[in-house]
Amino acid sequence: MSGQGLRLCEGGRRCVRVPKRKRPPDPAPETPRGGVPENVPSPAGEDCLEERLAVLLAAALLLLCRFLYLSRYVVYSGNEAYLDFDRTLSATRDPKQTQNPDDFPFTTLIASQSPDEPQTQQRSKIQGYYITTNMLSDGVDAVRAALDAANDYDAVMIDVKSVFGNYYYRSKLSGAQIATSADIDAVEALIRELTARTDLTVIARVPAFSEPNYAFAHQNQALALYSGALWMDEKRCYWLDPSDASVQSFLASIALELQDLGFDEVLFDQFYFPSSDAINWSSDLGLTRQTAVQNAAEGIRAALEGSSIRVDFVSDDPAVAAQADRIAVANEDAAAVESTAAAFADVLTDPSSQLLFLTSSRDTRYENYSVLRPLLDEQ
Repeated sequence: MSGQGLRLCEGGRRCVRVPKRKRPPDPAPETPRGGVPENVPSPAGEDCLEERLAVLLAAALLLLCRFLYLSRYVVYSGNEAYLDFDRTLSATRDPKQTQNPDDFPFTTLIASQSPDEPQTQQRSKIQGYYITTNMLSDGVDAVRAALDAANDYDAVMIDVKSVFGNYYYRSKLSGAQIATSADIDAVEALIRELTARTDLTVIARVPAFSEPNYAFAHQNQALALYSGALWMDEKRCYWLDPSDASVQSFLASIALELQDLGFDEVLFDQFYFPSSDAINWSSDLGLTRQTAVQNAAEGIRAALEGSSIRVDFVSDDPAVAAQADRIAVANEDAAAVESTAAAFADVLTDPSSQLLFLTSSRDTRYENYSVLRPLLDEQ
């Protein structure tokens, strides 16, 4: 036996060195059907990948929620869009919201004349001045002084409501907000003075469909975006839906209230449908935007049938003019006076009195028709 395997032990005995046995390797894990070993821990890289995917998914959901939240504040104006955080907007139109009859204390159908008796209209050609809300806010004393100094006028038009929905008299309509920029006592005193004069035709001008306060309180009657939020114009004003019967009743109620204040005529301004593509609107009656406005003119006129107040509209649509006692046009180009008159020739029985130009121009070509000019210069 080779000495390499021997070593001396204690007591001189021969000892045999037994080689150290190696530990057999661990058996390989069994591979079940499908080819993936059991009881094999996932690599650390796979855990990291799952965590990253979870983080990315959470971030995407957060961005989506933020986008949906901010969409309520998007305001579309013409071809532009911006965020408006100044007002808390309701993003949903409630189809169940109904009109409260107490909102309108005035009867919209008046039987002061029999159905067979035609309503007598004392309409004539007028020449005079108009008074804006800015003039009233600057001071009624200056307005009164300008009227006292003026001569050769037989008509005065007063803005009794702003495009922001504020009344320049103490309206009794539910939810009416009174303007704070003017002395309302002084404005109402001026109205009483003017309506008491028998030599004047006194007209109240009212923005029709630009009405933020009423629209915000009756959102199912307002124009909306595709997101459900209310649409606003460049002045951040909400607009009413011309095709809505409750809107037409609301405007007729304003006219009747103005009749009780002594006004001879009411002129509905802003009488058109905004052209913005951002507005989500459709009609169950198959109306277009243009015919919706025409329908509104017809509805308001019908609601006021039998009343003493005359109804005027600012519009370039002959179909709207057919429903008006006067049709008003804002015009600064005297060269277009006759062509404008020709456009309404088929629907106006007396163009010289029924066609009303609102202009600051002193051109004499306007004198063949009714014309009102600003009482005071405005910046």
